[in-house]
Amino acid sequence: MTHKSQQQGAALVVVLILLLVMTILGLVVVRGTALNERMSANMYDRSLAFQQAETALREAEQLVRDTVIANGNGWVIGVKCGPDPTPGRGGATGIADATQCGLPDAAVAGTTCSGNGSLTSHCWRNVSADRLQVAGLPTAGAPQYMIQFMGLRDAHEDLNLGSGAGSNQYGGGGGSAVQEALFRIVARSQNPAAAAGQGRSLVVLQSNVAAR
Repeated sequence: MTHKSQQQGAALVVVLILLLVMTILGLVVVRGTALNERMSANMYDRSLAFQQAETALREAEQLVRDTVIANGNGWVIGVKCGPDPTPGRGGATGIADATQCGLPDAAVAGTTCSGNGSLTSHCWRNVSADRLQVAGLPTAGAPQYMIQFMGLRDAHEDLNLGSGAGSNQYGGGGGSAVQEALFRIVARSQNPAAAAGQGRSLVVLQSNVAAR
C-alpha cells in the first residue's frame, strides 16, 4: 500500500512574499514621484514669486530716480522717515508717522493705494500693468512696493573725499558737499492675503536707493 506525500506549498509562500515586497516598492516609488512633483511645483511657484517681487523692486527704483530728477532732491516720493530741511517739506526733523517708518510687519502692514495714491502715501503701490505685460509672469496677484524717504546725506561721504592729503585731487576739500536723497524700498510678490488664500509663495525684497 502506497501513501501520497503531502504538498509543502513553499513555492506559493515565496511568491506571495515577493509579491508583497514588489507592491511595497511600487508604493514607495509612486509616493516619491508625487513628492518630487510637489517639490518641483513649489520651487517653480517660488521662482515666479521672486521674479514678481524683483519686477516691483525695479519699477520702484526707476520711479524714485525719475521723480527725484523731475522734482529735485529730498522728500518728493515715499513716506517721510528722515529729515529734509527744504521749505514746505516738513522741516529738518519732521517725520510723517513713526509707526509708518519701520519695515512693514511681515510685509503685511499697510493697505493697497487707492488708484495707486499720491507719491507720498503710506500704502502699497501695484506694479503697472505695462511692466507686468512685458515681464509676462503668471501671477496670483499684482506685485506691490512701498517707498520710504530716509533723509539726505552728503554724496561724497562714502568715498571720504571731504578730507585727506589728496582730497583736492579727487574732488574733495572746499565747496559745499553735493547731497543725495536716500530711499528704502520694500517689494513683495503680491498681497499676502491673496497669496495665502491660493496657497501661493510670497517673496519680499528690499533695496536702498541713493538719488540726486
